[in-house]
Parts: sequence; structure tokens; C-alpha cells
Amino acid sequence: MDEGLNRRVSEALDRTQVMALSTIGPDGPWTSPVQYHHNERLELFFVSMPDTRHVHNLLGDPRVSVAIYRHPGPPDGNLGLQIGGRAEHLAAETSGDGWQSFKILPEEVWCFDSRVYGRQPRRVDLANLYL
Repeated sequence: MDEGLNRRVSEALDRTQVMALSTIGPDGPWTSPVQYHHNERLELFFVSMPDTRHVHNLLGDPRVSVAIYRHPGPPDGNLGLQIGGRAEHLAAETSGDGWQSFKILPEEVWCFDSRVYGRQPRRVDLANLYL
């Protein structure tokens, strides 16, 4: 992956700590804003209470879609990430007060940066990504 795309992915992650998490449940799709952090492999981590709809959905179907974006975007453009993957329940890391821990393993990542790419997002090569 080119150095510029790595920088854009890092910049998008640094602009916000909130992602829109979409899950699938018996009643269909559900999207929730959640606070996250990430590691150098773009695995996303978050915690949530067990009685939330998105936790119930994840325990039944681990497929997720994530959008990371902050408004307003950078000057003269928009910058963000779209991620598809699977969530893994980190049961061993569940806190004593009930917060459930999850890790999202990205399978497909797209970066959009209208300052550079116009309207065409770029697919991120996860094998060559370094943050």
C-alpha cells in the first residue's frame, strides 16, 4: 500500500474516537455510535453494556459494518473509513460492572478522501497496512 493511503487511514482514525457500528439482528440492521480505540492492525476495540441492542445482535451474528467519520471534515474535503468485518466478544475482559468488551477484525476497508481521490474511495490493503 502506498505511504499516502496509510497516512490518510491514520488521519481518519485520529480525527475521532466515535464510530457508527452497524449490526444485524432478528429485527434487521441496527446502527449505534460507540467509542473505540484501535491497534496497528486496524483492529477496533470497544465496550458496551450487555442490555444494548447491538450487543444482543453481536452475540447472535458477529458480522459488522463500521463508519468512521467526523464532521466537519478536514479543510476542503471529506475523510473517513468504511469497514466490514466480524466482532469477537472478549468475554475474559468483561468488567466487574457488566461492560462487555469486543474486538472488530476488519475484513474489508475503504478510505475516502475527497481532497485527493475525489468521489472514488480507495480499498485499503490490510496485509500492507501499518499505523
